[in-house]
Amino acid sequence: MKIALFSLLFVALTCLSAVNSTFIVGTCDSSKCGAGQVCICEGGVSHCVLLDQCHDVAIVQTIERSWVENGQSFTLYRVHVFNYGPRTLKIHRSIQTDCTLDPRDQSSVWNIEYHNGFFSLPSYGQGIATGKEFVFGYIDRGMRSPNLFIRALQY
Repeated sequence: MKIALFSLLFVALTCLSAVNSTFIVGTCDSSKCGAGQVCICEGGVSHCVLLDQCHDVAIVQTIERSWVENGQSFTLYRVHVFNYGPRTLKIHRSIQTDCTLDPRDQSSVWNIEYHNGFFSLPSYGQGIATGKEFVFGYIDRGMRSPNLFIRALQY
């Protein structure tokens, strides 16, 4: 009887911790949600939603121009981040890329901070107001558009 009661209590605590892992107190961070999910933080409470169910933000990359320099191809991209959400959006380590991004050099990313595969708004920024956009750019090696993913939204 004690073993059955202990097992039931253990299962209940395990399920409770699994439910609580999707609602996190604090700020969002890209590691709190799984692949294909976005962490959304509102009022200090975070939860994970599927990427295709996140309609509060859009990223649009456009190619400004491409060229060859010393036998190496480069492409200049302009990126627009649109806020369709209910409040001012803060981006800190919210946009992630993968191995497809290969900036030409340290000065090839501007108007945004880029560290270890993550983009963040500059520290002097106030966020992106509802209905507004934020624009940044970068020069990448090659002619294929790098992958950019929304990983976290904080209001």
